[in-house]
Amino acid sequence: MRLILFLATALALVAAPEPPPERKCTLRLAWWANPSERVELAIVQGKEIIPFVALEMNLDLSKEYRGPAQLVIVRKKGAAQKIEAFDPDKLYAQSATPKPDPKAKPEPAKKEKADDWALFATVALPDSSDVGVLLLMAPNGSCAGRAFDYEAGRFPYGSIRVVNLSAMTLAGEIDTKGFRLAPGSSDLLPVIFRERQTSHIKLAAVLPNDGIEPILGTKIAGRPNRRSLVFILQTGVSADGRPLFESRSIESVEPVAPPPANGNPVVK
Repeated sequence: MRLILFLATALALVAAPEPPPERKCTLRLAWWANPSERVELAIVQGKEIIPFVALEMNLDLSKEYRGPAQLVIVRKKGAAQKIEAFDPDKLYAQSATPKPDPKAKPEPAKKEKADDWALFATVALPDSSDVGVLLLMAPNGSCAGRAFDYEAGRFPYGSIRVVNLSAMTLAGEIDTKGFRLAPGSSDLLPVIFRERQTSHIKLAAVLPNDGIEPILGTKIAGRPNRRSLVFILQTGVSADGRPLFESRSIESVEPVAPPPANGNPVVK
């Protein structure tokens, strides 16, 4: 009897499904283009709903994330509100804020209620300590997200990473060095800028009939303390059947280490 129980337990342990993978990373969200309506976002982390601000083509804002590899993004329920046009007079009028009362107690952190939020997007996160997520809104209000590795060790300063958001193969050349990107893939370009220099880059889509549709051809100013993410998205088809593309980029600058508190250089 004991042998039967032992075998049953052993089989149950072998058959038990593995726990879903987790991610522990710095998480950054960015819009491809700001939506025309006000969209309040949050991420789901365990039982918590954590509000998150996403900027347009900017990954400076971040939060520490520890949760499932399948990131769940939610949006605040409520009537859609159009975003007002920028009015500098209102901005300056609001800038004169009264001084805070030093005796006032800080307000307790607000705990978000799940019923106030609706599913917006799910995104598979790569295994990286620093992850960026680009959000693209469709005309019907749905959202698609694309995650990519933003870790400096695998996306070093002085480099350029191209992210192919289209369903076509991309072919290009930078300073006579060729490269190709499969649909939906991303990769570093075959050049690292060790000093300031100007490079020439060409990029085109490979059409089903083996033709070429140019996307861009330009000069870029490379610097060792900067890195660039270049996104390529197919936005439609022209009247004569040619695919139309748009490219946008995010550039980040290497953080400068603060000087020592005493102002003296560190002696190694």
